[in-house]
Amino acid sequence: MIRIFLSIALAISVYSVSLSQHKVEGSISGYLNKPLILLEYFGDKHTLVDSARTDGNGWFSFELQESSPPGLYSLAAGNSPLFNFIYNGESVVIKYDPSAFKPPEFIESIENQVYYDYLQEKDVYEQKTDMLIDVLRYYPEQDSFRLYADRHYLNLQAEFKAYADRMIKTYPATLVSHIMQSDRPVSYPGNMQWENYISYNQKHFLDEVDFSDTLLINTNVVTAKAIDYLSYYSINSQNKELQEDFFIQAVDSILHKAMASPQVYDFLMQYLIEGFEMYGFDRVISHIANNYEPANTCVNEERKSELEKRVENLRRMAVGNIAPDIQFKNGDEVNTGLSGIDSDLTVVLFWASWCPHCNQMMPYLKEIYEDESLPDFEILAISIDTSASDYNQALATHAPGWISYTDLKGWNSKPAVDYSIYATPTMFLLDKNRMILARPVTVNELRKELLK
Repeated sequence: MIRIFLSIALAISVYSVSLSQHKVEGSISGYLNKPLILLEYFGDKHTLVDSARTDGNGWFSFELQESSPPGLYSLAAGNSPLFNFIYNGESVVIKYDPSAFKPPEFIESIENQVYYDYLQEKDVYEQKTDMLIDVLRYYPEQDSFRLYADRHYLNLQAEFKAYADRMIKTYPATLVSHIMQSDRPVSYPGNMQWENYISYNQKHFLDEVDFSDTLLINTNVVTAKAIDYLSYYSINSQNKELQEDFFIQAVDSILHKAMASPQVYDFLMQYLIEGFEMYGFDRVISHIANNYEPANTCVNEERKSELEKRVENLRRMAVGNIAPDIQFKNGDEVNTGLSGIDSDLTVVLFWASWCPHCNQMMPYLKEIYEDESLPDFEILAISIDTSASDYNQALATHAPGWISYTDLKGWNSKPAVDYSIYATPTMFLLDKNRMILARPVTVNELRKELLK
């Protein structure tokens, strides 16, 4: 643990604005004359800030502008992140040896020294307590070892809490103090009933998180806490509807707490929508869209407008609603629409030749398309390609027997815009009247929906 408590650190303020540029520089052992990327955190996403090259000694240097927000940043070599660090209006000098399998050394930056000290202490604490919690949950209650484990756990918890409180008090105006305040592990009472471990975390896991702290948006703290919290609502069951019911409870808890700050609320609302979209939890997405409105804030009008549009599109394209018609040319190059498809069920698939998941899915989709044991259905595959040669080559490779169409306008294709497509592959199962019956994510889910 570091013991350098310099008084100058107390003067560092997350709200101060420097009158000059600050540098992030240092050396990376063995990484000579190679490209390096500086990334900025926004929740769990990385945004490119700048790029540079190391010199013949592995030295690199970036300049951050006055407008660069305090937050968590990352250095990456190509697609491989190397390490994170805090930028908070001070220059940062780093020495890093990838082969040593150790954290970077911060030659200059008290805040990062504190941050990495906290990460190390927290890692050791969680390794010990995770093992003890298993003992406390499953070991016979009156066994002497169980009683010893209980006392030892409470001592470890008290020691870590005292450490975190001391660091926060010593560096009250730093970003790292905000991180430590909300990132601290949940505390369990001395009379904890360990058979209620899951329900206790459902009630108290988010107690330490300051949802009014907008500085946390530019770190990974809030998103990591949200993911960990959702894990306490995850069930070992193949029943998707039951799992969605549990996730809806978790979403309500998260978003109600996030209402402490309009910015944090909007940020988490969009984060949860995107996450549940990725895994195809449509009922959870519909619940968010139908029960929560973007906050009335003008902090970032562009982001707010994007979120409002997304929520409106989710409501419009929810199961049970009527899908927009799609005008396309059939095999005879005659303009027609969804009503011209002679089938009681139609799968509208959005894909692209450059999408690896689409290409992996095609053979399996072809299998169920030709499976005579399934109800009769047609597929209308809309490609968001922009290259005619790539599109035609993909069609030749997959040789699908279904209806294929593209206007080569990419994401600006009218069907893609009308159906609010953000990712590929995306599927909609429609009935004869264009009512949305399901939004399956995988071919297996499509098979199950067809069998219904």
